Formats: sequence, C-alpha cells, structure tokens
Amino acid sequence: MSVYYFSMLKNYEILDAELGKIAINLSKRARRISFRGENGAITAIIPHNYRGNIEYLQRLINENRAALKRLLNKSASRHESCMLYDGKRIEIVEGTLTLKADCNIGRGRVRSCKGRDGITFLFHPDDLLSTSFQQGLVRYIMRTLTTHYGATLRQMIYEQATQLGIELKDVRLGRGQRILGHCSRSGIITVSSFVLLLPHHLRQYIINHELAHLTHFNHSPAFHTLCNEYCQGNEAAWVKELRNFHFPISL
Repeated sequence: MSVYYFSMLKNYEILDAELGKIAINLSKRARRISFRGENGAITAIIPHNYRGNIEYLQRLINENRAALKRLLNKSASRHESCMLYDGKRIEIVEGTLTLKADCNIGRGRVRSCKGRDGITFLFHPDDLLSTSFQQGLVRYIMRTLTTHYGATLRQMIYEQATQLGIELKDVRLGRGQRILGHCSRSGIITVSSFVLLLPHHLRQYIINHELAHLTHFNHSPAFHTLCNEYCQGNEAAWVKELRNFHFPISL
C-alpha cells in the first residue's frame, strides 16, 4: 500500500461524498491540523512539516464529520450572503449602497455615484462573471466607503469616548475583515472600515470594546464588566449576534 505524506502535497483535494471537495492547505505557521470554512467549502490547514498520512486525515474527517457539516453549512450561508449581483442593496452607516449593471459602462470599469441616499456602483453586466473583477470591485467599494464615510466613523468613536469621559490619543481606520478593531498599548484605536457595514448596535459594540481596552488591555472579567457597562448590559447578546453576522460583501 502506498503512503503519501502531507509534506509532499500541493493543491491537493479530498473528494468526500457528503462534504464535497476538501482542500489541503499547507501552512508554515500552522502548529496543528485545523479545518476552516471558506467560500462554501472546507479547507484543511496542515502544518508544512507534518509527517502524517492521508489515511490519518481521512480518519480525522470521519471522527469530526458532524462538526464539519455544521462548518460547511455556515460557510455556504456566508458565501451566499456576500455574493454580488445586479440590484443588490446594502445598508451602510448613512443610506444605502447599491450595485447596478449598466451596458454603457466599459468592460472592466466601475463608476461610483454618491447621492443623498447613499452610493451607487455602476459596472458592465458581463463583468460579474469574473471572480477577479468581483474581488476588485469589493476592494474598490471598501476604499470608496472609507473615503466618503471614514470621517463619520471616526467622529462616532470620538463622540462615544467623550460621552464616556475617555480621552483618545488617536483613531485610525483599517480595512481588514477578520479583525474589526484593535487598541494599541500606546492608546491608539484602529477600527476597520468593514464596521460601516454593521447595524448601528453592533458598530457601537466594536467601538465600546476598543474603548474598554484603554482601561483593561486584556479580556479579563474586569474588562468584560466594563465593556458590558459601556454596552448598557448588552455585551453578551451583541457578541453572539456579531459572531453570526454575515457581511454582505467579503474580501
């Protein structure tokens, strides 16, 4: 019987009758085998120098099949919610973001029009067939949102800090989707522009979470007590809602 080692595999996929294609991703940073749901499919993250064999990975999949099915369903739901299509409308911090196909727009180009009710992004209808165009469109949307509404988000943070009696050193904007907020030890708060896509109360949770870190630079019980106070007793409920929130667009 032939034995194949993970360290020899690149771009390998396991085809499972129930879970579909499971991609194997070799990672130099990984310390153990883990599974991740991405774009409606499952990826196995494998340490780059791991010496286990394919049979062991298949046994690991079988032992965790129920959990992997839940992960797959959650990933598929997220993937569907962030798909781009003509006429898609997304509620943002002020107004609505609208995607609209227009045959008068040249291929590979995007136009943005800001009005009183939000921003409309125009593009050629055939371009959405391209995955690379969709990814580029999302990056362009996030840059545009930061340009038009970044100052509004920063003002929200400063106003909340003033209301709580907190003095801020600086507020910066990031563009990451996995990390929505960060507080440095020097007292600088960074909030991702993806926060602009959250409902008002979840946006307030991210702001309050980072403001609480200015007092407790950890996630101790004292930190959560303070954060919950800032959130008017809603911290646990808002954390749960945020974990289940599906962003309407995704990088």
